[in-house]
Amino acid sequence: MRILSLTLTCLVAAFSTSGAFAKSEDAAYDKGNNPVVDSRGGCVRTKWTDDRDPCAPTPPPQPVVEAPKPKPKPMPVVSQEQRTIYFEFDSYKLTPEGAAKIDQLANIVNGSKEITDVHIHGYTDQFGSDGYNATLATKRAEAVRDYFKARVSPYSGVTLHEADVKGLGKAQGEGCKEKHKKRAERIACMADQRRVEFEFKSIR
Repeated sequence: MRILSLTLTCLVAAFSTSGAFAKSEDAAYDKGNNPVVDSRGGCVRTKWTDDRDPCAPTPPPQPVVEAPKPKPKPMPVVSQEQRTIYFEFDSYKLTPEGAAKIDQLANIVNGSKEITDVHIHGYTDQFGSDGYNATLATKRAEAVRDYFKARVSPYSGVTLHEADVKGLGKAQGEGCKEKHKKRAERIACMADQRRVEFEFKSIR
């Protein structure tokens, strides 16, 4: 019986020493209730106890997760018709309807930080020589540019370079010469060719 009792005592001691039933090792404290450390800076440990260990290594700091950057706002939707300014035959003078359209476009640009670049392209109809129409298309584009620039806020952030204002000459024909024999009818048929078009871009 003494042999059996001694064996059980040794087994209990072995399990206690190996930590089979323990979660962590307790640390020794001095009179000031501070953990005692040895000459190497390690904790002096005394017995097996619960998970609270003042000498446990400090866990690494949690990584800082940056908040996602807000998505840029989309550019305002402006239809092709809203961006097209029409002119009378053989003229580069703005009509009241054309001026009203440009006023609306200027208001859109002033209210949107997404529009950063504006391109202005002028066209003519099929009447006249190529040289004459190239000059007329440029004058139309410049007339629109001048009116537009006078109404766009300097704080809008819009860039309008001289290279972005172009007269492109004759627009693509729509077969008006074949459909109409009379000059007045052909002029009326080509009304949509006598125009200036805006193009808005965002480089952000």
